Amino acid sequence: MKKFRIIGMVLMAIVMGVNFTSCKPDDKQEEPTKKLVKIRYINDEKILKYDDQGHLSEYSYIYDLGEIGTFIFKYSFVWNENSIDITFDRNGLEQEKCTLLLENGLASGIVGNAITFDSTFKYNSSDRLIEHKNYSGTHLLEWNDDKLITSHSNHSEMTENNTYTYENNYTTKGYNPIIPYLEKSEYLFVAHPELAGLATQKLFDTHTNTYTLNDTTYTYSDKFLYEFDADGYVNKVIVKHNEEDCEHIVSEYTFVWE
Repeated sequence: MKKFRIIGMVLMAIVMGVNFTSCKPDDKQEEPTKKLVKIRYINDEKILKYDDQGHLSEYSYIYDLGEIGTFIFKYSFVWNENSIDITFDRNGLEQEKCTLLLENGLASGIVGNAITFDSTFKYNSSDRLIEHKNYSGTHLLEWNDDKLITSHSNHSEMTENNTYTYENNYTTKGYNPIIPYLEKSEYLFVAHPELAGLATQKLFDTHTNTYTLNDTTYTYSDKFLYEFDADGYVNKVIVKHNEEDCEHIVSEYTFVWE
């Protein structure tokens, strides 16, 4: 499952120090009254469904490969007292299973997946995620008042650094649906960012990505523009890529809340 381009990676986006001030993450924010039910990008639409208790129970999407065929991917979530069982299937056939462990309401690790191997999570004193380790390497996050910095190192020749700024103090109802990418649990954390200390009403103003591959460094930057529904929830994110030779490239994401 790939990240949004702007999620370096929630969520991703990816990812994963600690200079975030204040108490718990955005503990004074208003509780959202609506759920995120759809995410659209170009012709790609992801559907999120919830159980009677408001927990994400399923998200699915259709992947059209033209002549190769159409694939329906679905993740199902079963919530237990201290864990969440995750099952992935393709066209109705089970492909993977794993379990997300919870400790004091926060994700502490992912176990039981022979393909992606185990994952671990670490937090700062404000319950903000600062480290995520899994088969692809180590993701670090550093929280500040005006920006979020993420870095990723893996077992190949590439390292990656991302800086997300909050310069204009944009805010939204509910929470920011753009989060650092978190591998196969990405949409669980998009729907429930509080599980990884990622819940925030602050919206990114800019994003700068720098990565090094085979001793060559590449850099690009993005600018975020937002639209809101009548209740103040983000329903569109337009990403303008700032490189001089790429100004015509625009990414657009649509979010539906109900």
